[in-house]
Amino acid sequence: MSTLAIILVTLTFVLQVVGQVFFKVAMDETGAVRPTRQRVSAFAAGITAMALSFFLGLSQLSEIPLSKFYPFEGIERVVIVIAAAFFLREKITLRIVLGVALICGGLFLVAG
Repeated sequence: MSTLAIILVTLTFVLQVVGQVFFKVAMDETGAVRPTRQRVSAFAAGITAMALSFFLGLSQLSEIPLSKFYPFEGIERVVIVIAAAFFLREKITLRIVLGVALICGGLFLVAG
């Protein structure tokens, strides 16, 4: 894979993570009550990020074999856990850490 392809694939999955974080902010009922306008803005930002990710990912499927593209999906799950802890202040338990470690191990087996 070329450097540009790696950058574009990484951007694809970063946008997916950003979209998921915005969706969580928009739909969260556990924290402080957010004004409807703020929730709608977060939801719209999530849709925008996911749409950009979708179309960028489609463009990369024509350039990169699916067997090389798909393992990045696993990395996305790891980054979502980190983003949830950092941006949403979610607690990361030992069970979650072990799950992330298993995902990473599987990625090394599939992509390596």
